[in-house]
Amino acid sequence: MLPDAAAGRVAVLVFGFTKASKAPTSAWAARLRADFEKRPGFELYQLPVLEAVPGLIRGMVISGMKKGIAEDKRNHFVPILQGEAELKKFVHYIQADDAYLVVLGRAGNVLEQTHGTLEDASDDASYARVRADLESALSKK
Repeated sequence: MLPDAAAGRVAVLVFGFTKASKAPTSAWAARLRADFEKRPGFELYQLPVLEAVPGLIRGMVISGMKKGIAEDKRNHFVPILQGEAELKKFVHYIQADDAYLVVLGRAGNVLEQTHGTLEDASDDASYARVRADLESALSKK
């Protein structure tokens, strides 16, 4: 259970709420992994929110999604099946197809929240802010 699974580590939670959010959530995850994956104490979780997916096909959807995730990353791929309304409040949801990021400190506290697509200049500013927060948090023991 998060945030307990990330206790003592700096973690980024990447939420997606729609099928179209796959591209931005994957882009954020790839960029963050490229910059931080090898850093001790860093964790990244991809959290697709699937509460609205009908139960009859939910298993197939999850299976299909997992096929697109490298096997060594699957334990950090956590489909969310309930609590969508609460999560949307938590991440300050406004754009359906954006990726929503939450950076957690080593104590499980929220250090940063942002959302975007990584496709325009404003998202570069968002990435720079997240990157700076991660650098700062990872440098503290």
